[in-house]
Amino acid sequence: MPKPASTASKKGKREPSQKTDPGPSNVAPEPPQWPPFKGLLPPELLQLDTILSHQILTISRFFPSSLCNTYIQFLSNLPLTTTPSKPKRGEAVRVNDRFQVQDPTFAKRLWLDTGLKDLLENQESRELLWNTDELESGVKAWGLNPNIRIYRYTKGINLYPIPPFSFEYQDLYTDK
Repeated sequence: MPKPASTASKKGKREPSQKTDPGPSNVAPEPPQWPPFKGLLPPELLQLDTILSHQILTISRFFPSSLCNTYIQFLSNLPLTTTPSKPKRGEAVRVNDRFQVQDPTFAKRLWLDTGLKDLLENQESRELLWNTDELESGVKAWGLNPNIRIYRYTKGINLYPIPPFSFEYQDLYTDK
């Protein structure tokens, strides 16, 4: 006989019972078979474009149009989940579809095989990425987060402004 979802304590308060089965919603998806990176530009032809100094930079033509189309087709077949329309307390309002997977192998491929590592390690890029104090301390990019997230926003979605925030990420695999 299954246990009830909660039990009453002596004071009449209901306490949640311990769940032993994580259930299908808590199971991490297996990494997909990502398409190969074909037709990439040589790293020396990639360049960073500054949107917000030392904070937001983009890389034009990082993927050629043929590879973009391959990935758009591939990603459209992933099992995306729609985020809730009502955020939890302290969270920003976001409505989108998302796929998330832990994939250190893909993160490493993206870092090494696309020229991204070479681009971000050259001196000109380092000066765009880091301020003087950071450069003098020897800071550098060392890889990509293996928590891969794919987002899809549909037409008509409102993207609410989010105040600037700061956080530090501790990689569970490398303790960096």
